Amino acid sequence: MRNVGGSVYRPGESPEPGAPPPAGLALGDAWFWHAEQTLLQALVEHPQVVPEHAAVRLLGFNGARLNEYIGDGAYASVIRTHLSPEFHFSEFYLGGFANDALEHRLALRDDCSAASAPSACFSAARLDLLLYHISEGLNGIIRAIRWAYRRTPWQQPIFLNGYDYPVPDGRGFVDSHGGWITTVMDDANVDPDLAFRTEVMRLMIDAVNDEVLAEFHSPLERVLHVDSRGILAADPKHYTQDWENEGYPTREGFMKLLEQAWFPMLRPFGIVN
Repeated sequence: MRNVGGSVYRPGESPEPGAPPPAGLALGDAWFWHAEQTLLQALVEHPQVVPEHAAVRLLGFNGARLNEYIGDGAYASVIRTHLSPEFHFSEFYLGGFANDALEHRLALRDDCSAASAPSACFSAARLDLLLYHISEGLNGIIRAIRWAYRRTPWQQPIFLNGYDYPVPDGRGFVDSHGGWITTVMDDANVDPDLAFRTEVMRLMIDAVNDEVLAEFHSPLERVLHVDSRGILAADPKHYTQDWENEGYPTREGFMKLLEQAWFPMLRPFGIVN
């Protein structure tokens, strides 16, 4: 049974007259943004979500990196416009580092053909820069939220999406085009063995979660890292049940992520029953 009142409002979309305003503000890419089957859509339609929290305003731009939403970034004004306390969002969802990872070419070396192990595929300097840019962007967005509400008694929870381990098998959103992860790996001459490539992605996802997102996790400050690693299947026999393509879960996959990783974080704030 779905939450019939659930809605995700994308840029240009507004609630119908008389409909409740969005309770949450989401910013991000990939799992928040692409197609109609998204993590947010699965969230607002889930029957355990409290009706008052079943509408979310979604902001984002295809290909936008996190640091483009802060300072004098190209999309910073869009964020500032929506951070006026008159909107009174009660929770925030930050979803992105997929665009940053793509911009930095997964922090891989130019040529990984000689790499004997997945860990040898990475450029230490590029990985460090990737992690820095993700940290810089998230820090700026979190500070912008807190600054906007600094003269109010509200300290809304901010949830950081940590993704899961994708299986880079070449499946893209459109069958005639390969997946973006595979494209980057092919360009870098990464060993085509699927287990090897899956381990490369596991190492990158671990680095972001452990070295960046975990550092922001502070329940007292109401900043919560949603660690969803290892929930979706990655073994050859079962992963296609949870992954629609090489970087995007199925609807059933999103439900598993919500119920196992997200809901324990959301429940203390009355967002889910």
